[in-house]
Amino acid sequence: MNESECASMLASVHWTDPTNLVSLAVLAFINVLVIVGNCLVIAAVLSSHKLRSVTNFFIVSLAVADLLVGLAVLPFSATWEVFK
Repeated sequence: MNESECASMLASVHWTDPTNLVSLAVLAFINVLVIVGNCLVIAAVLSSHKLRSVTNFFIVSLAVADLLVGLAVLPFSATWEVFK
């Protein structure tokens, strides 16, 4: 993709369409819930000595993976879904 294709793609996006903005807001809210929820899981297991078990460390590793998806993939995926 060259610069002119990117410019034409950016010009074709309807930034003020209410449907797009509502969809983007809902997806952004879900993304925030994913990030906050996984941070809470990680904090709960790491702060409580009673929760430190092999099973819960596996859950923490899943929460870390899901947190990375929420930080690195979901914002771009949501934007692509709304403005494609």
